[in-house]
Amino acid sequence: MWYFAWILGTLLACSFGIITALALEQSEANAAAKAANNGKDDVVR
Repeated sequence: MWYFAWILGTLLACSFGIITALALEQSEANAAAKAANNGKDDVVR
């Protein structure tokens, strides 16, 4: 049954990698949008 734990661990590591990549991509997109907007938000505060 060691292979079952190995497969679960591998899938978990891949999941963390994918989630991290998506988070970094979203962070970069937010920074680019903020730079394009020159810090002017359309939201009324």
